[in-house]
Amino acid sequence: MLSISWATLVTLASLLLLINPIYSDYIIWAQQKALGQESSENITDKTTKRLDTIIELLEQGKQGNIIQLYLTIIVFMMGLAFVIFGLYIGQEHKLSSFTRRLYLIAYFALIVPITVILVRYIAIALSSGSLDDPVLLVALLLIIPVTASYVLMIVKSRHDILGQS
Repeated sequence: MLSISWATLVTLASLLLLINPIYSDYIIWAQQKALGQESSENITDKTTKRLDTIIELLEQGKQGNIIQLYLTIIVFMMGLAFVIFGLYIGQEHKLSSFTRRLYLIAYFALIVPITVILVRYIAIALSSGSLDDPVLLVALLLIIPVTASYVLMIVKSRHDILGQS
């Protein structure tokens, strides 16, 4: 039989415990080298860049949703203003002077904020030099019906003034 002393066993166990981590570190290093894996710093940098890109895309999506909401509100307000204008023109001969004023106040309460929003956006976009902005094109197109509504109201009020004299 083989007789081994306790001291020898403890020494062998200690050596095995010391060799095992060194050997496993060597295996990990060899695998990384064989697979061409990058260091953890490079992986962290790439992950940070990807997360920054995702955050930027989410912010752009949020900005697009806000612009879409503003355009929807503007178009709705313009449609409502034209409905009020049509009702005013269609029932003008039946309306009292108080009701006429209410129609005109409602009409201008819708058109004036739209005009301010559009002119402000156009001025900011042109001053910042973002001429390729697709929303700028929409804002410029929306100026046409807003201007037409002011022209219609001016013509209508002049017609009323000339008709009364």
